[in-house]
Amino acid sequence: MSYLSIKNIDFSYKTKKVINSISLEISQGEITCLLGPSGCGKTTLLQLIAGLEAIDKGTIKIDGKIISDKRTRLHVAPEKRETGIMFQDYALFPHLSVEENIFFGVQNPTEKQKSDIYSLMSMAKINEFKERFPHTLSGGQQQRIALIRALARKPKIILLDEPFSGLDISLRSEIRDETISILKSLDVTTIIVTHDPQEALQTADQVHIMKDGRIEQSGSPREIYQFPANDFIARFIGETNILSGIILEPGYDEVMTNIGSIPCLSMRNLDFGTDAFISIRPESFALDDQGEFEARTEKIQYAGTHLLIEVTLLNEIGRGQQLKIHTHPNARVSIGEIIRFRIVPDFVTVIEDGAKRN
Repeated sequence: MSYLSIKNIDFSYKTKKVINSISLEISQGEITCLLGPSGCGKTTLLQLIAGLEAIDKGTIKIDGKIISDKRTRLHVAPEKRETGIMFQDYALFPHLSVEENIFFGVQNPTEKQKSDIYSLMSMAKINEFKERFPHTLSGGQQQRIALIRALARKPKIILLDEPFSGLDISLRSEIRDETISILKSLDVTTIIVTHDPQEALQTADQVHIMKDGRIEQSGSPREIYQFPANDFIARFIGETNILSGIILEPGYDEVMTNIGSIPCLSMRNLDFGTDAFISIRPESFALDDQGEFEARTEKIQYAGTHLLIEVTLLNEIGRGQQLKIHTHPNARVSIGEIIRFRIVPDFVTVIEDGAKRN
């Protein structure tokens, strides 16, 4: 049963529609990421859930209780929604100590509430500087303070707007892991807004990709990466090669493209003879001296975990087609070298034609 239910909501700033008929169902204790480029509406959606903005259409429920309903003009005030929000800039009060910042939203706390909050502070390793002021602390410490302040009132849902974007790259992974560990241990329903695909894939139980105020695709990180629904998602979530083709006979799980017949893991139940596009992730190519494809290397980039090789096909079918290939970082490949490779279908899937769809 959904803990957060969003049904067909719209929202506009003056004449510009920012949220366009969005529906979402989020389970209790789930960590969800709203992922998309800048300006796609993900932060606005967070504000609508928090009650900082009022919807133009639709309904929002938390734990079965309606908190926004345009038809009945119901709009529960933000402070009564039992949501906690952590802003991108943390919004800490500079004139208050760490402890005062965290307790700011808790009115007349009981001894039990105090004990619980101090336990949270201990979990986040911020007890030792509770009497200091935010500006004297590092970005990672400020992030933890903002998180614990948002959790202090024991919200039903915690909303995090780009919570790691202000951190140094060297610190980001550590703080992200600590944050997810805290949220999981508390079993709190969480929505994280991010524009970073890797962050979404590494932190979320479910990912909802947004574009132009709509949800383009929802699914687990594996589903989103391995089976992108369309060209926008395929390119946004990671590097890929997009080829056009035609579906071959049912049962063959192959698409005929301009470089030949390509095996696909997902055919999306399209009929024989249907025009199709396929996404081939660079890791779907494996260097192989006996491989059916021959190509000349044009560019090589070292990326730490892999080499990114850009090649031009030399086969009679597909000659001149350029492709991106990932291979082991210790592979011995030179620019101008002739290589052979084969296709592993695990990360090959049929996708929608974005041009026709839009």
